[in-house]
Amino acid sequence: MSIEIPTVEEILGKDIVKRGNWTEERKEILKDITWEEIDAEAKRLEAENPGRFKTPEEIHEKIRRLQEEMQMAGRQAKAVGA
Repeated sequence: MSIEIPTVEEILGKDIVKRGNWTEERKEILKDITWEEIDAEAKRLEAENPGRFKTPEEIHEKIRRLQEEMQMAGRQAKAVGA
């Protein structure tokens, strides 16, 4: 006895599932967008979601702190013989 699993096309409808080259479609969509439009959209998202987005400097600082914490945990584990 086998169970027949519906395809994505059957679940969502054939007209919803797009076929094609996503990379080329993305390039076509993005080709006319300017840096000013991207910047304006970023500022709009930041205004709508204050505190949600981090600057590159904040991200690098968080990575540095996490690496230090991992190193400290490794040293502590060695000290107790784990």
